[in-house]
Amino acid sequence: MSEKERIRRQVLRALKRQPMSFWELINYQDAHLVAFFEVIRELLEEGLIKQEGKLLTLAKDIEIHPLEDTLCHVCGLGVEIKGLFEEVYQKFLEISATRPLPTSDYDQGFIRPVDTVKRVAYLYQRGDLEDTEIFILGDDDLFSIAATLTGMPKKVVVVEIDERLNKFLRDYAKKEGVTNLEVYDYNVIEELPAEFRRKFDVFVTDPVETKKGLKLFVGRCLESLKGPGSAGYMGFTHREASLRKWFDFERFILQAGLVITDILRDFTTYPERENRWEDFYRTYEIMKKMELPLPDVDWYKSCFVRFEVIEGPELPPFEKPKDLKELYFDDESWATPLPSFME
Repeated sequence: MSEKERIRRQVLRALKRQPMSFWELINYQDAHLVAFFEVIRELLEEGLIKQEGKLLTLAKDIEIHPLEDTLCHVCGLGVEIKGLFEEVYQKFLEISATRPLPTSDYDQGFIRPVDTVKRVAYLYQRGDLEDTEIFILGDDDLFSIAATLTGMPKKVVVVEIDERLNKFLRDYAKKEGVTNLEVYDYNVIEELPAEFRRKFDVFVTDPVETKKGLKLFVGRCLESLKGPGSAGYMGFTHREASLRKWFDFERFILQAGLVITDILRDFTTYPERENRWEDFYRTYEIMKKMELPLPDVDWYKSCFVRFEVIEGPELPPFEKPKDLKELYFDDESWATPLPSFME
C-alpha cells in the first residue's frame, strides 16, 4: 500500500465515522502536510468528499469500515481495547486457551493475549490492517487469528516451522470458516520461496535476537514486501539486545531502504505462568551466572517496532548464521533456552 493509498483510507474511514474540520482530520492520518493536502484535494475533485462550512464530510456512501476508537482514553496516545477490538479479544481468549505450549526447540514464548490484540489494534491505527495482505514469519503469539477475527485483512499468510502451531492455525481456519488465512511449513534457514517475494503490504515477526539471526529473520520478511509504502512490525527487546545491537540493526534497516516510524517501549509482556517454561530456566545463561530463584513476576517484555519502506527494499550484505547455534545464541542470549537437540 502506497503512502497516498494509506492516507486516503485513513481520511475516508475517519469521515465515515463523523464530519471533521481539515485541522481535526490531520490527527487521524500520519503523512506530512503536503501529502495530506494533495489527498484532500484529490478526494474533493473526485467527489468522494465535500466541504460544508468548516467541516469535511463524505459526499457519497463508500464501502469502508468506519473508524474504530482504539486510543487510550487516559493518555490519548496508546492503545485501548474497546468496541470491535473488545469483541475480538473475548473471542481470541476462547480460541487461544488451547494453544500449543512453547517448546525450547524453537526459542518460543508467547505474549499475553491482550497484547496480541493490542498489536492488531495498533496496525489498525496505522492503516496497516484493513484491506491489506499480511506476511507473518513465526506465529506463536497467534497474531494471525486475532487479525482475521477483525474481518479486515484481505489475506494473512503465516510461515512457521512448528507443525503443532500450523495444525492449530489450520484447524481454527477450518472450524471458523476463515478463507483469508494461509499457513505454510517453513524454516527460516531456507531461502524464502518465490511465491512470497514482493507480494505483501505488511509483515509481522518476533525474530530471534542474535545479531545474525535477527537480520536473517527480518531479511526474509523484507523480501516479502511489495515496495515503497509497505510496512513491517517486529518485537524487539532490551533484555537480550544491547543498544549496540539496536544500533547495528537500525543501520541495517536504513541501508535496506526503510525508516523506523514507531518504537513502543515494552509494549508487550511474556506471561510466566501461561507459558509454563519453568524447565527452560535450567539452561538459561543468566541462571548459570547467579543462583537465582524462578521469577514470580512477568519480567520479559518486548518493544513493538514499525518500519516503512521508502525505497526498495534491497537487502544489504550480511553474515548469515552458519548453523542453529549461531541462529539462537550470541554473547547476549542470557534468557534463551537450549534446544533439546543441542543438550
